[in-house]
Amino acid sequence: MMSSIFIETTNEKQLTVEEYVRYIRIKDHIQQVLDNADIKEALREAEESINGLTIDLTVKYSINKKIS
Repeated sequence: MMSSIFIETTNEKQLTVEEYVRYIRIKDHIQQVLDNADIKEALREAEESINGLTIDLTVKYSINKKIS
């Protein structure tokens, strides 16, 4: 089996341009953290330890601004 890391985003259109720029920086930083921690390799090793095990990791970014 093959582990996967999924990135989901919802409601990005609610952000202002300034907020969106900061949001992209945050997403990039989180991706760097995941890459540096070698998450995919850890998932792969865990999957190999049990026949048939599949591990999928989802990182979900949701924007739910209150409109006033």
